[in-house]
Amino acid sequence: MKWKTLQHNGILFPPAYEAQGIKIKIKGETVNLNLNQEEMVYQWAKKKDTPYAQDKVFQKNFTADLAKELKIKKLSYDDIDFSNAYKIVDKEKDLKEMMSKEEKKSLATKRKELREKLKAKYGIAIMDGKEVEVGNYMAEPPGIFIGRGEHPLRGKWKPPVTAKDVTLNLGKNAKVPDGKWGKIIHDQDSMWLASWMDFLTQKRKYVWLSDSSDLKQGRDKEKYEKAVKLEKEIEKIRKAMVKDMKDSKKSNVATACYLIYKTAMRVGDEKDEDEADTVGATTLRKEHIKITADAIEFDFLGKDSVRWQETLKIVGDDKQFQENLKKLIEKKKPKDEIFHNITSRDVNKYFSGIVKGLTAKVFRTFQATTVVKDYLVKHDNMKGKSATEKLYHAKLANLEAAIMCNHKRTIPKTFEQSLQKKRETLKKVEKEKAWKKTQETLKKVEDKEPKTDIQKKAKVKRIKTLNEQIKKQKVKQKERVEKLELQIDLSEKTKDYNIGTSLRNYIDPRVFKAWTDEVGAEWEKLYTSALQKKFLWVKNENTSWKDIKN
Repeated sequence: MKWKTLQHNGILFPPAYEAQGIKIKIKGETVNLNLNQEEMVYQWAKKKDTPYAQDKVFQKNFTADLAKELKIKKLSYDDIDFSNAYKIVDKEKDLKEMMSKEEKKSLATKRKELREKLKAKYGIAIMDGKEVEVGNYMAEPPGIFIGRGEHPLRGKWKPPVTAKDVTLNLGKNAKVPDGKWGKIIHDQDSMWLASWMDFLTQKRKYVWLSDSSDLKQGRDKEKYEKAVKLEKEIEKIRKAMVKDMKDSKKSNVATACYLIYKTAMRVGDEKDEDEADTVGATTLRKEHIKITADAIEFDFLGKDSVRWQETLKIVGDDKQFQENLKKLIEKKKPKDEIFHNITSRDVNKYFSGIVKGLTAKVFRTFQATTVVKDYLVKHDNMKGKSATEKLYHAKLANLEAAIMCNHKRTIPKTFEQSLQKKRETLKKVEKEKAWKKTQETLKKVEDKEPKTDIQKKAKVKRIKTLNEQIKKQKVKQKERVEKLELQIDLSEKTKDYNIGTSLRNYIDPRVFKAWTDEVGAEWEKLYTSALQKKFLWVKNENTSWKDIKN
């Protein structure tokens, strides 16, 4: 039982769309729009300068949903003229850009005041008599679904969430918030406050307690403790898998589990049906792998339709794994599953049979943490290194985890432009030599002959001050150059990856905390304020870098 009493004010719904008189033309004929139709067109117009608007699947899915709303049976994207909507969106953008600093500041202040007012109402729950922060307490606004990678539903319309769609979780004696809620339950074993079914993906969405709550802190720590336990048992698990891969009855499930152990791949059958061609370890097909003499090449669409490409070099016990895969695919067709009839339940049952409570999910946490640790062990002698370089190496360690977990991202359209600005700034800083002016002043002081003892003393003092100033200016310039060089290098290396996901969900924060303490870096510079709240429990841990290394 997670709690005894629970009171909250439900969830906040985004403000309703206000009509702006938008019209469209279909095959040259002007069409007046109702409020729902206009909101759909307005949201499309907001996407007009993004790569999504040029994506044929995105166009097709949006057009199909707009056609349903317009009650038109056959409608092609090319039949629609959105120019009126584009003009309104462009005008809106121009007005924002024309705002004075005072107007922007005033608007920002009003928004902040409104956020604080809403947070006071919806952002606090009372659990067992104590105030607890709520996480994201607003329902998702209606809009065009984007998804990750080549998601088959990209471009489809997500309608608004209403109170009748929402189930609230409250204490039995709690006052029910105003609203026509879909359902009120009293589930004391759950940590969520509200939930609803996503119309498009049919995934259940939740409003949870914030990451800083005691319950979430405890659960978060428990997740990383499972990975620590796995680390202690990993050799036992590996030996069991190698042995069972030779056992005719256990070989298939042991081979699937070995694949997860070697690649940090997700299980595979825990996916949505709409993600038609996304696979994982247990659902890989023959067409997704290529076996060579000394390697296994993987190429498939993983979670969120993100492409997974990896080459696994065969060493040691991997040979048995390679042999098993060869046997499993030799008589199969390209579209046949490699591990037929093996599911996540079989995988977790197998792992739990070796170490009680062990599941496939723990491996991603363990492996992400391990690659970070391995990198940091090689870079824990940071004597004489700058704060910038220390943080740079911490982020490169983070990148290792993102690569292992295949956390690829869509490269922002402004990436090259932003990178070029940094390069130009670097060139400018390299040319800037503020100390030269100080040096000129120093020469003038040195050339000037003092007439009195007081002037001689003043000259010596002035020369000393100027020399110190030159030294400081040279050091400052060197630091700025180094900072920009490392920023540019890091941007280029992390271009294809989202390093935030692994930092938030997979890397044990105690590893970074112990390493930063060891090398004299600031842990807080690596973790955002939101992540610092999520990992508040870390500050109560007395984990040294020596303990981590051993």
